[in-house]
Amino acid sequence: MSDQTRKVVNIILALAVSIAAWIFVVYNYYPMTTERYSDVPVKYTGLQTLANRGYAVMEQNTSTVDVVLLQRRTDTGHISADNISVTADVSNLETGENTVALNVKGPEGTTVNDTSVRTVTMNIESAYSADMDISVEYTPDAEKDAVPIVEELSVDTATVIAAESKLNEIDRIAAVIEPEELSTRARPMSVELAALDSDGNKVLNVVIQPETVSFRAYAGYTKTVSLNVPVKDNKDDSYERTYTVPNTLVIKGGATALSSVSSITAEEINIGNYYEDAELPIELILPDGIYRAEDDSELVLKLKVTEKADTDSGS
Repeated sequence: MSDQTRKVVNIILALAVSIAAWIFVVYNYYPMTTERYSDVPVKYTGLQTLANRGYAVMEQNTSTVDVVLLQRRTDTGHISADNISVTADVSNLETGENTVALNVKGPEGTTVNDTSVRTVTMNIESAYSADMDISVEYTPDAEKDAVPIVEELSVDTATVIAAESKLNEIDRIAAVIEPEELSTRARPMSVELAALDSDGNKVLNVVIQPETVSFRAYAGYTKTVSLNVPVKDNKDDSYERTYTVPNTLVIKGGATALSSVSSITAEEINIGNYYEDAELPIELILPDGIYRAEDDSELVLKLKVTEKADTDSGS
């Protein structure tokens, strides 16, 4: 071995020994360290009790806090903000502005050293309620045409209790799931319900009854197909009847079922018995495993009825 090589080896060995010694000292003589965790969400407890008393949270000045934990060095890689509990009990608050102390807890073996805030300010108002339909949907990052196909929904509607301003923010009540949770086979699920605004963001600090919904679901997709609506007018009278109908329809279903569908035909509509303008419901004939995707509005034939001009008048 050359002198140069021997020097390099000695330097590497010296560094290794130094690092090992440093690790030994730090972890044995100074085993504890402090670590800051940012944006830990504040969970407001007692919302149901508050609602039972006729009140609800209108707004709060803090939704997240930073927490500093004293913990073992060996635990640092296993602790995240998800392991820290920050709660504020609202059950006994009264209308108007309230100050509530935060209860902060870290995982077992840790001590809370500091928090960015120790109290939150909350405004409490009278509670209002509304019944809303329940939807099951994917998270916003799902593939554009991907949708869950839901069977056997345990309940169709939920009651939401909230301050009036928050109630006005809510667009829908949904069970939100990840696309990866579903496959081509239906599976049973039980999911916590969330209040969402029109952009799909959660509206916080509201009470939803029931809290969860159960269903069976499998992975599906949407597809736009042509819509055929047979129409007949069996009256030859003094009225002229014209109409308009949708010519396309968005459907959903499993990939295999969708592949064989290019159009949907509706039940025949007889417009001959109408003597004034009307909107007539369109009844779809859907194959097994195929459903209407846009099921929040009624499909209608728009009928316009006019009396024909009397060609014999004046002769």
